[in-house]
Amino acid sequence: MSRADGDNTLLNVKIRTRFFPVVIFALALGAVSSPISHAESKPTAYSDAEAATHKGEEAAVTGKVFGVSKSAKGTTFINFGARYPNHTFTGVVFAGDTQKVGDLSALADQTVTVTGRIELSPDGKPQIIIKSLDQITVPKSGAPPTPTPATPPPASPIPPISPAPPVPLPTAPPVATNPTPAPLPTPPPKTPDTKRIALAPNWTTAPKSGEMTRKDLATIFGDQIHSDKNTTDEASIVIYPDVPYLTPLASARKKLNLENTTPTRVKITTPGLPADSLVANTFAGIFAGGFTSMTLITDGSEQVVSVLLVDDNPRQRTTEVTETDGFHTYNFILNRAKSTAQLVIKHELVREGAPAGVIVVNSTLIDPNAADPAATPRPATRSGSTSAKKPRTGKVIEQSRWFVPKPLATLILRASGNH
Repeated sequence: MSRADGDNTLLNVKIRTRFFPVVIFALALGAVSSPISHAESKPTAYSDAEAATHKGEEAAVTGKVFGVSKSAKGTTFINFGARYPNHTFTGVVFAGDTQKVGDLSALADQTVTVTGRIELSPDGKPQIIIKSLDQITVPKSGAPPTPTPATPPPASPIPPISPAPPVPLPTAPPVATNPTPAPLPTPPPKTPDTKRIALAPNWTTAPKSGEMTRKDLATIFGDQIHSDKNTTDEASIVIYPDVPYLTPLASARKKLNLENTTPTRVKITTPGLPADSLVANTFAGIFAGGFTSMTLITDGSEQVVSVLLVDDNPRQRTTEVTETDGFHTYNFILNRAKSTAQLVIKHELVREGAPAGVIVVNSTLIDPNAADPAATPRPATRSGSTSAKKPRTGKVIEQSRWFVPKPLATLILRASGNH
């Protein structure tokens, strides 16, 4: 071997000696970094109250659903934290994704998690756009709200039926000389209608607040019925056309052509109404009389026990601006009371044309201080004054019509402590 060959061999050994640790380090680094690069990161979890401060983040927002509603354009809104417009967070399903996501009305009153990118709506509230049912989970079960029904097991083969042995004909008894006619069978007694209103065990729990609202209920119903009277659930009472008392909600929706309309479901918490027992199912639309919503009030068995019609934008004015009865609450189903003492509430009972066994209450909320831009000013009555003023009228803010069967009104008096 020449000296040149020896120098080349020594050079190759040095290069390999220096290169080998580099290769080992690179392989080790790849082994460590590989699982990191492929790790699946989970979205950060926030409550519905925290979502507003995390705009732009991919997150899982959890909270209690207070209502599920659908707009006229078909957009579904899942409101968390409180009723609209006091909600803290919203899950939004646009009309184009409704078929993929499905009907979400069953999420009302449940704790739900929505996963996706937090954005701000035009009114500044946090929201997540929902395009797939996979973005919605119910933490208690960990499953989407609409599970796929299980496939029933195959039926077991039916064993062959053996022919029954022939039955001998009975021998006719001898005929008596003076036969006694057999007594006619006694018809069975009629079974009374067992359909009853389903209330929570604590429905008579005395409310700790709402004294003014309970006083309003006593003023309206006190002269119509007596709370100590024995309550009878009369299924023959027709609350609203085609809706008898205690009609199943599904049947009532079909009769009223509301099958394709998704309601907003809210538990009724008004002081004086049976506690933890009633749910308001509100449908938007145009109803008889020009009302813009219909609420079917149901009990614990999803039976209709009352009906409320509301027009929250009547665009009317009235001269009845003097408050004589001092009412405090103008919508007992949604627990809405006047926000200022200057507003006027009128509750009037319908005396003629009301369904038998039903108390119909017409309610009006009036702002007596709202100026009427269409009114013609008239001269003031002061002598020598050149100023002018408009006629005194009040703006109608909301009007409603509440159909209350007398059995339910009796329960309301008992629940409100007005015996």
